[in-house]
Amino acid sequence: MANVSFPSHRSSDDASPDRTDTAIPDTSMECTTMKTLDAQRHAEAQILQSLVDGLLVEGLLDDLDAAWLVATEADDWLTRLPVFQEAHCGNPSQRFWHWWQDPQHSIVMLLQPGITQAWEKVSQTPVIVRHHQRGEWASLDPVAFMCRIFAAVTDSDEQALEQGQQVFLKALADSLWQAASSMGHRVETRDLPGRDTAEHFAIMEQWASLLDRPYHPTAKAKQGLSEAEYRAYMAEFNAPIRLRWVAMARDQVMTGAGVGKDCPVAVQWLAGDETRRALEDELTSRGLARSHVAIPVHPWQHEHALPHWLQAAFAAGDCVSLVTVTEPWLATSSLRSLAPTTASPHFLKLPMAIHSLGTSRYLPAVKMFNGDLSARLLHQAKEKDARLAEALYLCDEGKWWAYMPKGATLFDEAPRHLSAMVRSYPSALLDDPGVRLVPMATLGTPLPGGEHHVFDDWLAQRGMPASPASVQALFGELCDSFFDINLRMLRLGMLAEVHGQNAVLIFKEGRCHGLLLRDHDSLRISVARLEQHGMQDPCYCIKPGHANTLYHDSLEALLFWLQTLAIQVNLRAIIDTLADHYSLSRHDLWREMAARLEARIDAIPFDGRDRGMLKEQLFEREQWPYKRLIAPIIERAGGPGSMPFGISATCNPFVRVRRQADERVAETLTEA
Repeated sequence: MANVSFPSHRSSDDASPDRTDTAIPDTSMECTTMKTLDAQRHAEAQILQSLVDGLLVEGLLDDLDAAWLVATEADDWLTRLPVFQEAHCGNPSQRFWHWWQDPQHSIVMLLQPGITQAWEKVSQTPVIVRHHQRGEWASLDPVAFMCRIFAAVTDSDEQALEQGQQVFLKALADSLWQAASSMGHRVETRDLPGRDTAEHFAIMEQWASLLDRPYHPTAKAKQGLSEAEYRAYMAEFNAPIRLRWVAMARDQVMTGAGVGKDCPVAVQWLAGDETRRALEDELTSRGLARSHVAIPVHPWQHEHALPHWLQAAFAAGDCVSLVTVTEPWLATSSLRSLAPTTASPHFLKLPMAIHSLGTSRYLPAVKMFNGDLSARLLHQAKEKDARLAEALYLCDEGKWWAYMPKGATLFDEAPRHLSAMVRSYPSALLDDPGVRLVPMATLGTPLPGGEHHVFDDWLAQRGMPASPASVQALFGELCDSFFDINLRMLRLGMLAEVHGQNAVLIFKEGRCHGLLLRDHDSLRISVARLEQHGMQDPCYCIKPGHANTLYHDSLEALLFWLQTLAIQVNLRAIIDTLADHYSLSRHDLWREMAARLEARIDAIPFDGRDRGMLKEQLFEREQWPYKRLIAPIIERAGGPGSMPFGISATCNPFVRVRRQADERVAETLTEA
């Protein structure tokens, strides 16, 4: 275990009063320093909250034999600490979590009952370590806290940590410096209503990138990027990205359903006439025009990944780096997805061999192949339901190219590092000045200064005051639209991966009109239900022996993704952000969500059995499924595969808020 110092905390009033220096301070430097410190504090607080809450709900602190103390049981020094005193305020439901790490040190944090989990850390409170012999204490950052937890559960020192623990600590440390870097850079949110649809959408993507995935302590880590690369390639910094181009032998290329004889090459969607001619001229001059096809490559991937994975292919001439430079691009909230800087509906998705969310962000042909199959199902769903036909929009993701050398399989590692997808957004949306496209992740991402929320603009457009009733009403409208579309898809036997990054809300003239989906390769299905509605098994290509998350036996199994990704992550983040920004009751917003969800279940033509199942699972069960994140990353220990997760259980948020409301009513009646 590395040595940790425990400085005594004292207020600024304790500083020496006999300073006599009169030099004029460099205020610009002081402002920069303060901004950096504020960003660091904000990042640490945000990640610490996610870390502690994740450890609690996954049961990873259960074996530490910690005491859970009410205020009257806690030591006086603890209840008098300013960092806890204001947050505690004599709340009888809170507990001091007190763990004796060793005879000299104890770790303390303040917990309270949660809504989506039994206990959570009280927001904006620290985790502290106390050196009892010295009578001193210090706050722990997330990495220092996790080091102490790992040292206890492994009964060893930091140098002997298991590989999975080291992987997690490294990701946690990278999340801290990268989140601080992002939060120190302000996303430009002035005059959002005055911007056109595409420009507004670009800012929404930058905003969403600030948090990445809520409640995931290592989500911000993009491992493999230097500090300069991080600032160059993350969306929030709004830096133009110059792509590279690589020509691949035509007989070693796999293409998507949207690539045909009329439009066989990527550049036709991605560049203007002048740039296209320049690329074609280079291919011709180098004798590659007939034998090879060119695709764009992210500059980071070209520099770091291709020399490692495809060195032989480049040496043999099967792959050739080109020198033509095309128009710059901008990163979106998904690092490997890029937006055009021209007036074009065609975006890009490219592989990047960085490590994020516990996996490498490559772009394999098999994923895009499955995405084509999913897109076909989604279009069939729009034909089966009139509401889906008018309110569900899909990005066209059928135009893709992937390197597939002779003798390779869809599951080989190396080819998945050289591919490209053109993602075309519906022009009818981008060209409509009355439309606003808002990734749901934006609504669940607080700005570091708390100076703005998208609901501010929505309220103004509707002429509504920024009151609790108005905000709750708009949130209810959002839930109506979101649940209506997802439940209609569920009825047909399918459910998209509607976390905040993939699901984009469509606002038209101040009304929540519908939902735009992207990343179709993760459409979950129940074949039996598809067949009941005249659709067929798409026959997804899945690696033998590999975990399958696409096929499910029933609607009950599909419901897992609505409960976890859609509600516990996506909508919960929106609730938490709205509650903090407008000083609202989280309980009121959860009750609003429950009411809107139940109303949509009643309105959509489910049969009686399905409707009863949905209400029982969603509103009556004591527990819901929970998607574990921390333990699976540690267990994976950095190995290959999709984002690691496990399944456990947590409390039902709708039962939780209903019961807590009943308890408050009972207390009021008792007092009366």
